[in-house]
Amino acid sequence: MFRRRQTTEVKKVIDVEFAVIKDSKKDKENYLAHFTRILREFSNRERRKMPLIEGVNKISAIVKKLPKAPHPPIPAREVWLSLWGAFLGVGFTALLAVLWKCPMLLGPFGASAVLIYGAYKAPLAQPRNVLLGHFLAACIGVCVNDFFGVSFWSIALGVALALVLMVVTYSIHPPAGATAYVAVQTGGLGVGYMYILNPVILGAFILVLIGVIFNKLGKREYPTHWW
Repeated sequence: MFRRRQTTEVKKVIDVEFAVIKDSKKDKENYLAHFTRILREFSNRERRKMPLIEGVNKISAIVKKLPKAPHPPIPAREVWLSLWGAFLGVGFTALLAVLWKCPMLLGPFGASAVLIYGAYKAPLAQPRNVLLGHFLAACIGVCVNDFFGVSFWSIALGVALALVLMVVTYSIHPPAGATAYVAVQTGGLGVGYMYILNPVILGAFILVLIGVIFNKLGKREYPTHWW
C-alpha cells in the first residue's frame, strides 16, 4: 500500500515536470516566433527605406558636385559690429515710431539693415542704392495703388515697375521691392503719398546715417561710394 502510494506520487511529480517542460518549450517557441516576426518586419521596413536613402544619397552627391563659393573665416569683431550696428539702426527707427506714433516700422528696413551693417561693402548696400531705391519704389507703389487699387496684378505691376526704375537709375536695392509691395497692398500703410516721406525716406535716411557713423567708428569702409 505504501509502495503504491509512493509510486503514484512519483508519477504525479513526473507528469508535472513533463507539463512544465512542455510549457517552457511552447514559451520558447512563441518567443522565437515573435522575435522572428519582429526581425522580418524590421527587415521589410529597412528595405522600404532603401530607395529613399539611395535617393537622398544621390541628391547629396549632386549637391556636393555643385560649385561652392569660398567661405573665408569671419573675425569675431565683424560679427559683433554687425550685431550692434543693426541693433542701433533698427532700434532707433523703432524708438521714433513709438515716440512719434508714426508708421516707421517698415518691414523692408530689416532687410536694408542686413545689407548696411552686415554686407556693407556690397554695391547694393551703398547710400545711393538704399535711398534712391526706397524712394523710387515708394513712389511707384503709392501711384499704382492710387490708380489701380489693390489686386494681384497691381501688386505685381508695382514691384515690376519699381525694379525697372531701379535698374535704369543704377540704384538696385532688393529690400526696396518689398517697399513697393507694401505700398500697393496697404495704400502706403494707410497714409497715401505721405508714405514716401514717412516712413520710407526718413527711415532709410536714419539707417544710412547710423550706418555711416557706426561703420566709421568701427573702422569699416562704408560707404565705398556715395553716388
